[in-house]
Amino acid sequence: MSVEDKRKPISVLMKTTIRQGDKKEYLSLKGKGNVYVKNGYTYLLFKEIHNDKLNVQTTVKIGEQEATIIRNGDLSMRQIYTVGEKTEGTYRSPYGYWQTSAKTHHCQYEWPANQTSGKLKLKYDYYLQNEPSGTFDVTITIEEENE
Repeated sequence: MSVEDKRKPISVLMKTTIRQGDKKEYLSLKGKGNVYVKNGYTYLLFKEIHNDKLNVQTTVKIGEQEATIIRNGDLSMRQIYTVGEKTEGTYRSPYGYWQTSAKTHHCQYEWPANQTSGKLKLKYDYYLQNEPSGTFDVTITIEEENE
């Protein structure tokens, strides 16, 4: 995926494993949208598909050893993930507004040439209001769809 600014339709599957001590929680969500490359960054723009009628539009900006996730709508968040750094962010839901931070251990993006799919993998420690919230392993799988 390297053609500058040519938008392609995609489907997205985001799987998250959250570890807190001995506990593990698994989350997944799907989305539909577009992918394009601009100024050396890959952008994923998609509408999340939720069972509970939430309306959330997500943008993922992917660079070298970093990614930014921005969600807008019924939930909103902005978090930058940079390998080796602790970065500040925000999260808002109908239940409140919180300061967040993430200490990123791993950020890897792969979209092999001439392939119709790619993956972004993130691993980070997440903090809500400066309190540890767990270690998150996130895999975002992107599949091109026929236009």
